[in-house]
Amino acid sequence: MRQHGEQQISGQFFSLSLDLLCVAGFDGYFKHLNPTWEKTLGFSHEELLSKPYLAFVHPEDRASTIAEAQKLSRGAITMTFQNRYLCKDGSSKWLSWKATPLGDQHLIYATARDITERKRGEERLAAQYAVTSVLAEAAMMEEATPKILQAVCDSVEWELGLIWKVDTQANLLRCLEMWHAPTVDVAEFKTVSKVMTFPPGIGLPGRVWASGEPAWIADVMKDTNFPRVPIAKTTGLHAAFGFPILFGGEVTGVIEFFSREIREPDDDLLRMMGALGSQIGQFIARKQGEQERERLIGELKDALASIKTLRGLLPICATCNKIRDDEGSWNRLEEYISARSEAAFTHGICTECAKKLHPDWDEA
Repeated sequence: MRQHGEQQISGQFFSLSLDLLCVAGFDGYFKHLNPTWEKTLGFSHEELLSKPYLAFVHPEDRASTIAEAQKLSRGAITMTFQNRYLCKDGSSKWLSWKATPLGDQHLIYATARDITERKRGEERLAAQYAVTSVLAEAAMMEEATPKILQAVCDSVEWELGLIWKVDTQANLLRCLEMWHAPTVDVAEFKTVSKVMTFPPGIGLPGRVWASGEPAWIADVMKDTNFPRVPIAKTTGLHAAFGFPILFGGEVTGVIEFFSREIREPDDDLLRMMGALGSQIGQFIARKQGEQERERLIGELKDALASIKTLRGLLPICATCNKIRDDEGSWNRLEEYISARSEAAFTHGICTECAKKLHPDWDEA
């Protein structure tokens, strides 16, 4: 069966093609693969043939891959789809497929092209658009921060994001906000991160803070400067990257993201996120300024409201000059006014009173 299927395909083309070519059976196993498979995924030819091909498909894409294969088994002439295949180093590749059955031989002939870079480019643009939209629409800083994390995670397919704020007095980074995909259990990681702090240079947030530049870790399990390794291992996190929140050339915070996959550095993603870090910093500074302005306006309104209570008729004793309040009590003039305004009193003596009480002053 395998030899018969191979006879229908040019042996030279099959071996030299830059695309991934294969013959697979409806039993779920590869029957023949060209050398591009080993170069793309890192698995040997023998490893790829020894397991069902679904073992190499990303877990999140297996159901859709089975559904596509069933279309062919039910008589579809051809099918095109995309899925992710796992690499031996723990990363994954996006493949674009075109498959067709080989007559009545219970075999499938398929070609796949590595479109990982194209997908990553689409994801970067989607992340940039999503974050920009959040910054344009959010009314409050507290509303924007979790949406920024979710927008990036959803766009570039990372599972966890955290925002760290610089505590200038303590010279430490403190966790301000966290978002994670619902498919990931990060309860322990969240608990630890909420109480953990980072000085400059320590951990991923600390090194981004110290350098003022984005940073990437392909696998935190192998990083010598990642204090959260034990809980990252429990959560199943591997790749991580972070970038600074900048305002006026100063780092005011750090944003970091995590993936359960091992991922090689994406310089284009880091550059884009670095630029977004400045936009986010300007947004946070603007919102903080707006909130401070609202606070001051509120205080001014309260002060004006207190001053307004002095308007109208004030009942004053003609003899002792005490003022009667709304409850009928008589108060000293100074006490009454001080309780209802920001005024403060000092005591002196006017010229006329001085002449009456101390006529000898002029003589002296």
